[in-house]
Amino acid sequence: MTRTVRPLPVRLAGGTALLLLCAGCISVPPAPDLDISEPASTEFRAPASGEPVSAEWWQSFSDPALAGLVERALRASPALRGADFSVAEAEALLRLAILESGPTLSSRAGASAGRQAGAASSRIDASANAALTAGWEFDLFGRLAASIEAARLDTVAVRELRRDIAVSIASETALAYVNLRGAEARLDVARRNVGAQEESLELVRSLFDNGRVTQLDLERAETQYRTTLASLPVFEADREAALSRLAALTGLPASAPGSLPEELLASPGEVPVLSAPIAAGTPEDLLRRRPDIRAAEARIGSALALGDVARANLFPTLTLNAGVSGLLRNRGQAISGTTIGFDIGPAISWSGPDLRQVYARIDASDARTGRLAADYENAVLNALAETETALTDLLTEQRRTPELEAAVAAARRAADLATLRYREGLDSYLGVLDAQRTLLDAEDRLALNRIETARRAIRAYRSLGGIWTDEELGAFRAG
Repeated sequence: MTRTVRPLPVRLAGGTALLLLCAGCISVPPAPDLDISEPASTEFRAPASGEPVSAEWWQSFSDPALAGLVERALRASPALRGADFSVAEAEALLRLAILESGPTLSSRAGASAGRQAGAASSRIDASANAALTAGWEFDLFGRLAASIEAARLDTVAVRELRRDIAVSIASETALAYVNLRGAEARLDVARRNVGAQEESLELVRSLFDNGRVTQLDLERAETQYRTTLASLPVFEADREAALSRLAALTGLPASAPGSLPEELLASPGEVPVLSAPIAAGTPEDLLRRRPDIRAAEARIGSALALGDVARANLFPTLTLNAGVSGLLRNRGQAISGTTIGFDIGPAISWSGPDLRQVYARIDASDARTGRLAADYENAVLNALAETETALTDLLTEQRRTPELEAAVAAARRAADLATLRYREGLDSYLGVLDAQRTLLDAEDRLALNRIETARRAIRAYRSLGGIWTDEELGAFRAG
């Protein structure tokens, strides 16, 4: 009986066809069906302007010093520079994923020289070899395209995280500035009260020397004066802490000559006040604008793409390989067909037929996608709650301001009246002390209200995420 031997290419083609046939019978798990709910409301519960949030929201305070500090911090912050490197890393990984989808080329070369042990001749044999290989994977099942998409969305997420850092830096700088001006305001209130109480103490001493008041009145006056005087170092320490924080945020040492603290102390200012109602936009705008939500959304897309990569690993990978190699020895032969070789042909690799590990990776990827989807919904709910709370807190503090201003005016009139009645001998000095304490407390409460109103406005803007797009942020920092 005659046996027919099939040529090698025919046998390879047959094996390839069989492998592809087996792969065609694979069951591919469906991608996760994500049902992510979005808020249906068109406005916030807390009263606020429906106008879009200003990119440079700090301009709403009409304070040039505040605007200058925020802009300086956004240009000079070390934290943002670190975020720049994270973005550069993500962009490099994206380029790597794109390059991996195209042809690859590699080379190697080597040389050796030696003499065999025990050889009769002392001749040294030398040889050199070199090879150049190329490969190209055909993306039959979308694995490479999915890898590129995952890398692209990872880059989007990192960019949004950088923008989130910029939002935090802008708000932290504004808060530190408010703390500075707030400490100065409370220090001014305390100093003015110290001056008034010192005058009262001198008056009581004069009257005591003339026998018109008792030792008790004198001791009460001095207690009030010393207590108020003792509050000054506390406010001074708060002012220094705010200056140091501002210096760190703007990337400058606080102790350098001509530094930021000296600039700010040379030009004291008031606590910044909003010059217009806060612009909040709509809840839908919030979801499109907040960088943490946008980053969470990009992470979901990246996870879905990685799930497609895991599913593509169920199928064979087809690669076209080609190579040229050469070998030369010191035997006098010239470069010829016997010293140069080449090879070209397809290669198929497959994780099957045992695909349990691949299915396990798919399950892990789908579970991760589900977790990220839950994280996204949680981020949306927290963002809406945070914004509603911030807007409500701001409105509450603003509503307190007129009453506190009226209380300060009444306390001043009461202090003047108590001092007058004491001088005329109609009341004891206890009434003066009580009126001065009330005035100090009312003025300090008003200062705290103005500080807290500015703080809550900044926190509201921070919760709204109102600061540029990534491209606009880059252009601003380069300007």
